Amino acid sequence: TSARAARSNSMDDEALKSPPSLARGDARVVTLNASVDGVEPALVVTTHAGSQYAFNVPEGFARLALECKIRPTGKLRAVFAADDSAASLGGLTGLILRLSADGHERLAVVGPSGTSAQVEGARKCTWWVHPEVDGVELCANSKRCGGIGCYADNAVTVWPLFLEDTCECLVCEWENHRRQTATTSDEEEDVNEGGHIGGEQSEGVEDDKMASPSSRVKMTSTDNTKTACVGYVCEVKEFDDAPGVRIAIIHVKSMDLIARLDQNPTLNCFASKDLHSLDAMFHCSPTDVADAPGYKSWLESVDCEHFFCRAQNELGFRASARMSLRLNTVDAESFPIPRAFGDSDAKQRMSDKFTSLGLCACVHIRKNTVAKCEVDHVVFRPDDVDPDAVLNELATKHPELAAAAQASLTRIHRKETVDLEENGDAETSQAVASNLKSRLMRGLIGRKKQKIENDTEVIFLGTGSAEPNKYRGSSGILTELPRSVAAKTSKTWMMLDCGEGTVGSIQRMFGCTTMKRIVKNLKVVWISHHHADHMLGVRGLLEVHARVCNAPLTLVGPRVLEEWLHTCGVSQNLYHFVHSRDLFAGPFGRLPPPPPPTKLQSVSRSPLPPPPPLDEGNQRHSIFDQSNASAKSMESRLMQLCGLSRFEAVAVEHCRDAAALVVGSPSGWSLAYSGDCRPSRGFARAAKGCALMIHEATFDNELSDHAVRKRHSTTAEALQIAADAGVKHIVLTHFSQRYPKAIYLDEVKIKPIIAFDGFRLRYSQLERVQNLQHIITMVNGVSSSNVDKI
Repeated sequence: TSARAARSNSMDDEALKSPPSLARGDARVVTLNASVDGVEPALVVTTHAGSQYAFNVPEGFARLALECKIRPTGKLRAVFAADDSAASLGGLTGLILRLSADGHERLAVVGPSGTSAQVEGARKCTWWVHPEVDGVELCANSKRCGGIGCYADNAVTVWPLFLEDTCECLVCEWENHRRQTATTSDEEEDVNEGGHIGGEQSEGVEDDKMASPSSRVKMTSTDNTKTACVGYVCEVKEFDDAPGVRIAIIHVKSMDLIARLDQNPTLNCFASKDLHSLDAMFHCSPTDVADAPGYKSWLESVDCEHFFCRAQNELGFRASARMSLRLNTVDAESFPIPRAFGDSDAKQRMSDKFTSLGLCACVHIRKNTVAKCEVDHVVFRPDDVDPDAVLNELATKHPELAAAAQASLTRIHRKETVDLEENGDAETSQAVASNLKSRLMRGLIGRKKQKIENDTEVIFLGTGSAEPNKYRGSSGILTELPRSVAAKTSKTWMMLDCGEGTVGSIQRMFGCTTMKRIVKNLKVVWISHHHADHMLGVRGLLEVHARVCNAPLTLVGPRVLEEWLHTCGVSQNLYHFVHSRDLFAGPFGRLPPPPPPTKLQSVSRSPLPPPPPLDEGNQRHSIFDQSNASAKSMESRLMQLCGLSRFEAVAVEHCRDAAALVVGSPSGWSLAYSGDCRPSRGFARAAKGCALMIHEATFDNELSDHAVRKRHSTTAEALQIAADAGVKHIVLTHFSQRYPKAIYLDEVKIKPIIAFDGFRLRYSQLERVQNLQHIITMVNGVSSSNVDKI
């Protein structure tokens, strides 16, 4: 406990040493958001006593807070969410794990109906001892439900803003309650002074009606469809119950809610100007909503300072962006410049009624001054990504790369950023085939066509392990599926694992429009096991997929994945779940134990031979298995969905239901993916002869004891599996945060390819990229003097 307290105190000191101190009743509001990286706005409010409160914890919150050096301290008391979506609470599990590492003791997660389910969902996919996390649900018309509908502790009072709340203004109710409490206390003092013993008890707020960190309150609204939560009002306490500064956090998610803003009695009180006052209002609403005439008209009725909390076209994960710039000098095709650099000059249209806050702005709100709000864009803001400075430093340290660095700068200035080639590939191939038709034999044309079909690409979105760092995000790999050359079809994709922020990684690389196209064309998402860093991004992915596609998304993974989604309240209409265990090939996978030996069966206990690829007419399942027909049907449907001839799961040693995957197509394309595991001979047998293996390498060879204890693989073990499988190429990924950038390898028999976030790997380029590894290692050893240090 003392060690945890020491760590918490050191975090507190680090977080508060730069900004000016706060007077009683004052507050500091720090905004965190990065639209380029798909991180929705979040606010961290700090009081004069150091107590902290977070409003929204979207996907990517913990990593962005680490990047900006404002990770919440040991005094974070509560998290508030406007709804239970991934945009509001998708980063909750990641935040809890970071707080657990810091020895945090207790946290309240407050929001509308469904908030408690997100807390229970976090417990489904991860495990922690501290902090103790309480789910607290508020609702509209709370007075009728037996509660007062707010969160309060000794530092703040926070009221939710529900539309069509038919009760009185919550701030008015609270002030009346304070006056009644004060009057009752005075009367009790008078009675006690008169010699009476005891007396009538004060009608203070009862514990079971108070949404405090020490209780789990669940108030259920009778009609959630008409009571959308559009934000919160937060009042800082100066001392006891005396009010300090008062702010509002507004998050109107859609245009149809604008007309209903005046139906909230609390907001109406602030608009009347003579009942209550606000010191500042922070707008997290989407840009198109905030720019709507009706929204502007409404905010003009509230007399206070207004801040817009969405930083348009600003990179959040800047350490990773600098790495991408350096690697682009080695191979512009495999390490393309993210789309974010090309859009950096775009300007957002915004009303002059707002003060726009950047990536990580700090607003100091004072109670007893004429100038209420002071904005600081410098204190917490990370250093900008200056391509000229990054690449000039690289050229200075490695003059042999000067020409390549200049070429990268030219591409940036010309806005030659990464994009996806769609129908152009197929059309070009058709034209080539047409020109050759009169001169080449039919068999030669067929071989050319097969070669083009197999030249798919693999995009590494996240290559870190359990706790991502500034350079490597959570696991996520986007794999292009083989497609027919003759058909003019868009690229289709398969996702291999989907950690927190995976959709944001696609958006950072390709932009929002292309990200939606990729998600729409996803055929299947494979989740190797139930650990948080491999599946927390599924909820956000499903939300985007539901907006761009009418059909459900196919998810293949462990049973816990399905249970987690159900616990979180995700509609089953959004996905079709397939248990990965149903795709195991061996007798201890989907098949039941074998029947007793008969004269027709061998009693040998020798291991079964490796299963062959799934060719047409191949019957490799026991005729005694009555469930085989449905399992085979499921497997066939998956292969048909993806255009594959093989879709096989392999049980591996890591956690319950952990599985590796081997897939292949009729044209000869193949891929083997290990997920997280100890070295597996079964996986090596199943992957025999695959063109590409992707294997985890969490630890280097010196930490083999760590690998055994945590059921991971070392680099040497991963390379040995590749040798046993006889694969042509192996890519190593899923690195511990001990190895954020360069991965150094001793003499090895098989030369691996090291994966990085944003790495695009074409099958036709495997040999060339493999031969570039020594240059990549050299380039990643270059760090700016300050900004790239961990």
